Amino acid sequence: MARYAIGDIQGCYSELRSLLSLIQFNPDSDKVYLVGDLVNRGPQSLEVLRFVKSFSPAIEVVLGNHDLHLLACWVGVSPIKELDTIDSILNAADVNELLHWLRKQPLVIELMDCYICHAGINPTISIDESLRIAENCNAKLSSDEFQQWLQIMYGNVPTTWNAGLTAESEFRFGINSFTRMRMLDRLALEFKFKGDVADTPGQLIPWYMVESDASKRIVFGHWSTLGLMVNQQFASLDTGCIWGGQLTALCLDDGHLYQVPSEHDCQFVLE
Repeated sequence: MARYAIGDIQGCYSELRSLLSLIQFNPDSDKVYLVGDLVNRGPQSLEVLRFVKSFSPAIEVVLGNHDLHLLACWVGVSPIKELDTIDSILNAADVNELLHWLRKQPLVIELMDCYICHAGINPTISIDESLRIAENCNAKLSSDEFQQWLQIMYGNVPTTWNAGLTAESEFRFGINSFTRMRMLDRLALEFKFKGDVADTPGQLIPWYMVESDASKRIVFGHWSTLGLMVNQQFASLDTGCIWGGQLTALCLDDGHLYQVPSEHDCQFVLE
């Protein structure tokens, strides 16, 4: 048995299949964890969703911001954007089956040696508090009131957590931390900067550089301009397959990295 984490796919179905062949993925014995953003901007989001769902539980996923955007478009609380490539999903005969499955996927997967998430785990609060917030967010997205909560998730505030937050504010803070976070500004979430870490304005700091009480490695994606970063504390796996980079897998057991090149060059705006 081997365990792998794979970076942002974003509709790059052919590359996903090539990467799984490269690691000789055996669904009867191996486990694959996808760090979110299965869909959007790439050419075959529908095929990705169908394939991943069909291999559950050998393949497990966490939700990313593009996955949540898809869900919001599905229920009519957000318009489709100019660069979106999710029409094939929304027009598919099995759209309801696929997206009811997708909305019930977690924001964080905790393993014996790491946490799997999309953007990261907010270091300004304890790991226990973060996991509680993630569980509450997932319960809301899995509930019959999920449409209401998908509407509530939009917005950039609050940027910090405190025990007095309403359920709605805590939900939005959790969604933003787990699926959108890159930079912190004096320990508050900051969403404007999306560029290379080398160009970080002086008052900002990447979230992973702030001390936290995490005792396990945090494996994440979301930040293609950060690129591949693997050390004992963190593994950043979004290597920009969607815009001509690579799709990357990290073996969680021995640390070996596997990559396949993108088969296309798609220009898009970071979100």
